[in-house]
Amino acid sequence: MKRIGLAVVLGVLTVGAVVFHAQTAAGIYTAGERCLRVLLPSLYGFSILAAYSVKIGLPGLLAKPLRFISGRYEARLVAVLLFSQVGGYPVGAQLLHTMREDGSITAAEESRLLCVCMGCGPGFLLGTVCGKQPVGVGLWLLLSVSLPNLLLAPLVLPRKAEMSHPPVRKAGVQFFTEAVESAAAAMLKITAMVTAFGAVLGILDGMGLPDVPVLRSLLEISCVTAFTAAGGSLPGAAALLAFGGVCVHLQAAAICEGNVRWLLFWAFRAAAAAMAYVFAAVGMQFLGAEQVFLPEIRPAVYGGSILPGLCLLLMSVMLCRKKSV
Repeated sequence: MKRIGLAVVLGVLTVGAVVFHAQTAAGIYTAGERCLRVLLPSLYGFSILAAYSVKIGLPGLLAKPLRFISGRYEARLVAVLLFSQVGGYPVGAQLLHTMREDGSITAAEESRLLCVCMGCGPGFLLGTVCGKQPVGVGLWLLLSVSLPNLLLAPLVLPRKAEMSHPPVRKAGVQFFTEAVESAAAAMLKITAMVTAFGAVLGILDGMGLPDVPVLRSLLEISCVTAFTAAGGSLPGAAALLAFGGVCVHLQAAAICEGNVRWLLFWAFRAAAAAMAYVFAAVGMQFLGAEQVFLPEIRPAVYGGSILPGLCLLLMSVMLCRKKSV
C-alpha cells in the first residue's frame, strides 16, 4: 500500500509539473537560488566542524563538564543535544548520523535521538523573526524553541549503562578529510530536498490553492516570515519554528538515510510545537514584545553572488564522486 500511495503521489506531482510548468520552474529557481546564495555558504563550514568534532571525539570531551547535570544519561549525547540547538536544523541530524557511522550509537538510538536533536539555531531565528526585536525577546524565543527538546530528551536519551564508550581519537588530517566528505554529502542531500520542495510549492501555486501562511510554514519553515507578515503572533512563530517544517524533516531523513520513525518523530515535533507556543506566550506577557515584520531582510539575505555556493556545490559533487570510486 505504501508503494501504491507513493506511486500515486509521484504521478500527481509529475502531471502537475507538466501542466503548471511555469510555476514549477519558478519554484525550482527560487529554491536553487536560496541554496546557492544562503544555505551552502552558511551551512557548509558548520557541517564540516560538526562532523570533525564527532570524529575526534569532541562530544566526549565536552561531556565532562556536563556530567553533573546529565545525571543517569550519557553525557556526550547531552552535549550533542545542546550542540544541535544552536547549530541549526540539519546539524543535529548530521551529528547523529556521523556518530552512527563511527559506531558510537546504533541505528535505533539515532532514530530516537533525532526526535529531539532539532533546533532552529540563533542565526535562522534572527533572519526570520527576531531581526528587529529586543535582545531579551530574541533570547526568550530561542529558549522557547529549544527548551521543549531539552524537556522531552529524557524520553529518548539512553542511560549510561546502555552505552559503549569509544576511545577519544587524536585529531588528524584523515579525520578532517572524512569530515569534509561527510559535510559534502549532507549539503548535496539538503540542496536536493530544498529544490524538490520548491517544485512542489510551485505546483501548489499553479493549482491556485489558497495562500495560507501557516500551512506554507508547516511545509517550508522559511515561510514563517510570511506568517508574521500576515499578522501571525510571535508564540505562533515559535511553535512553527519548533515543529521545523516538513521540508526540514525530509532533509534530516535524507542525511540519516531514511532512518526515521515518522510517527514517533512527528509526535515529538507536535509536542515541542505546543510547548514552544505556551513558553513563548507566557514570556511575551512579561516582555511586551510587538509583532514586527522585516521586509528589508530579504534583499540582504538573497542579494549575494551565487558563485561561492556554486563552487561549493561542484566541490561537493567531486568529493562524493571520489568517495564512491
